[in-house]
Amino acid sequence: MKKKIAALLVCAMAGAAILGGCGSDETAGSASAESEGEVITAAVVLAATDYDVTDYVTLMDGYMNLSVEISSDYEVTDEDVQEYIESYVLPYYPQYAESDKTTVEDGDTVNIDYVGTIDGEEFDGGSAEGYDLEIGSDSFIDGFEDGLIGAEVGSTLDLNLTFPDDYSTEELAGQAVVFTVTINSIVEEQTLTYDEITDDYVAETFSSYGFTTVDDLIADITSSLESSYESSKESEIQSGIMEQLEEGCTVTLPDGLLDERVAATIADIESYAEESDMEYMDYVYNYYGYDDEDEFSEYVSETLEEQLIQELILEAVVADQDISITTDDLAEFVDSYVSYYGYDDAEAFYEAYGGEEYVQLGFAENRALNLLMESAEVTVAETAEE
Repeated sequence: MKKKIAALLVCAMAGAAILGGCGSDETAGSASAESEGEVITAAVVLAATDYDVTDYVTLMDGYMNLSVEISSDYEVTDEDVQEYIESYVLPYYPQYAESDKTTVEDGDTVNIDYVGTIDGEEFDGGSAEGYDLEIGSDSFIDGFEDGLIGAEVGSTLDLNLTFPDDYSTEELAGQAVVFTVTINSIVEEQTLTYDEITDDYVAETFSSYGFTTVDDLIADITSSLESSYESSKESEIQSGIMEQLEEGCTVTLPDGLLDERVAATIADIESYAEESDMEYMDYVYNYYGYDDEDEFSEYVSETLEEQLIQELILEAVVADQDISITTDDLAEFVDSYVSYYGYDDAEAFYEAYGGEEYVQLGFAENRALNLLMESAEVTVAETAEE
């Protein structure tokens, strides 16, 4: 049994420590989405396994009418947006004002224009205007920042430097370069509060992102938070559903399935270690935090056992609800994964995860989970008033 894709394609079953996270596609994942293309029936989808799931799972009564209580309504408030801006925008995108200093000293922040040339020709990425540089931050190659110390505001100077031999851009490594630098001003960082943000600040700082007003910035952050909150909400609902199903359903693992999944996972990790030119346990320690091989093997086994139980429950739902999928929806779903994870094409993706029939099964399990979410009654836990 080669199946190893199903959990990857079902967000609630990600098994992140071993198999990595998963994305979502609302259209592809929705059980009620309209679609066209060839229909792949539940019977065909379930034929990817060499067992009859109904022999191993007894679904709990009322599994299509579960009640799930979540901790929050996950609504984005003005306070959430303000807190985000205060925590993740203002500290990292400060505003600068010109000071009355005229001579550059170590520790100053200078506003500069610079042009980099090699053999008299400008090179990509070597020029900028209005750049704020803290002297001593080591943001530039050796000699650049030190070469500005003692320069006067309004002056222009040439810095004859050499890129390091191990510079990240191969074509520049070891090259002699001349930076022509103009000192526009010496500036001082201004601490802004949320209420002090202006359109001018947003335009100066975020115009490259397409934001020119405070309203633009707030709208974008609100949209990002809404997406993040919705993902968290879905994850909590999924977890609540699967927890109840694990408690209420009777599941027996087919003989040998867990052992095969464990062996395949360990083999994959060994392969990743070899590709990284690392010893197996060094890789395990770096990526999973385990320094004892037996303890790590036990962790893998326990994680995969729970994952398999969840997969079998969803397969049983596919069978009981006779959930079919379409080739168009499947193709759209696979394309999103191919793009996100950088596979060459769908065939490469299928090959990496056990073949097309196993991807179909994982997609059908995803459909089953979404059907359970759609049918569940979701309530928000009451919180004590402060």
